[in-house]
Amino acid sequence: MIVTKKYIQNLREKSFLTIPKDAEEVIIEKFGKEPEPDENGHIYEYTEQDIYEQIMNMIRNK
Repeated sequence: MIVTKKYIQNLREKSFLTIPKDAEEVIIEKFGKEPEPDENGHIYEYTEQDIYEQIMNMIRNK
């Protein structure tokens, strides 16, 4: 799963979260593409819960 502007907008509407535009840019930069394989070639995928928790951490730490 990757984050898109539509995903963030839906999150704002459904969760009643205030996600500033500057945070949105950082979120899309970080989660807007699939993670790179690690040094052993293992491919990881972000889950919706991973993304949600990271977004919540980013918003709380602002």
